Amino acid sequence: MFPRSWVSALLGVWLAAPLGLVAEGLPDPQAVRLDQLGLMQGFPPPAQAQITRDNYLLNYPNSRWAFHHMRELLPSRNIARGLMPPSLLPTGESLRERIDALVFVGPDDQRLSFAQYLRSSYADATLIMKDGQVIYEAYHQGMPAESPHMLWSLSKSLLGVLAAQLLVEGVLDEQMLVSDYIPELKHSGWAGATLRQVLDMTAEVAYSETDLQSDVLQYGFAAGLLPTPAQYAGPQDIYSYLASIEAGGEHGEGFVYRTVHTEVLGWIMRRATGMSLAQLFSERLWQPMGAEQDGYLLLDRLGTEWAGAGFNATLRDLARFAEMMRQDGRFNGQQIISPEVIADLRRGADQDAFIASGRDYQPGYSYRNQWWVSHNPDGVYEALGAYGQLLHINPEAGLVVVRLSSHPLAPSAHTFATTRLAMQALADLLR
Repeated sequence: MFPRSWVSALLGVWLAAPLGLVAEGLPDPQAVRLDQLGLMQGFPPPAQAQITRDNYLLNYPNSRWAFHHMRELLPSRNIARGLMPPSLLPTGESLRERIDALVFVGPDDQRLSFAQYLRSSYADATLIMKDGQVIYEAYHQGMPAESPHMLWSLSKSLLGVLAAQLLVEGVLDEQMLVSDYIPELKHSGWAGATLRQVLDMTAEVAYSETDLQSDVLQYGFAAGLLPTPAQYAGPQDIYSYLASIEAGGEHGEGFVYRTVHTEVLGWIMRRATGMSLAQLFSERLWQPMGAEQDGYLLLDRLGTEWAGAGFNATLRDLARFAEMMRQDGRFNGQQIISPEVIADLRRGADQDAFIASGRDYQPGYSYRNQWWVSHNPDGVYEALGAYGQLLHINPEAGLVVVRLSSHPLAPSAHTFATTRLAMQALADLLR
């Protein structure tokens, strides 16, 4: 449909080896420091420093500015924190110097410090909590602490928690068919699929997350993530695009990661509750947990929220959310999410089905309710997003890690092997 070189550059999906320090061919992180790039500086900014909807993904390092200014580039809907004072995020003794100096062995047997790991991850901000207290908080290269950051697919996990809560409350039924909730999809690839199969991404549809020439590109055009070229004549909103996706095989036979399942989940949740996702997030999470800042969701041209990629939130509010998860759904003096939801999530799903997906850089994992479950002795589970977003919860070590990044490469495969070792070394240090 379009030249592959154009597509690859636009999506930031380049072929490269997994990260040791910095993969070959990528810019030195010190050469693309946010505080030295001068992006969008001046009145007006010079042409070479201007970030627009057309170039925020196309020309790296524009994303270093764009990922915490997305509502200035694309339409959005606010997730209100409410009028109550923000909840306390307790601060313990700062261990930043000790953690930065932590040395571990990477996947290629290269020794690197935690500080080097963060630089090579193109980290924008990092927060670490141990036993409910902040011990490390850093805004690298001048990222503003109060700025919501683009979460990409980490958005899926926040949505998955709310969906699981609605299951516990009986608002949703995991055995109901997608078409029972959304008749508009009864002739689509989701015909015959259950809500549970959508939640765990075991519904089989004709969509590939790695098909840069067609599927991912069309999703990007429909959501408004990418500007549509003149020759494009396909769906230009999320609902129309979902209805156009065809069947791909038998549902329930294996796990395959597909963002469009989360878009269907978001549609089901809106239809079942009569509320926008932004309103659900505000009333069910942001207000009860006492968020410091509003969040927001990006929208397509019809005002439909990107369920699978569009959440934007601050580092500290993500830490609140993660700490709530670590404490079995309790935070700010109240039970926000049922402990049953957290327990079900931590049990995970079918590991054999996960192996069949080919994600060999996540050995032993499964996927449950839009979360990555490690099944390791510490009971680690995680939310991951493109370009290096990470929310890591280690219940056994009492550890929470939130990292926001603007890596040049989108897939987690480029960084996860090193991240896994870094998180294990950090847990061992802090036990």
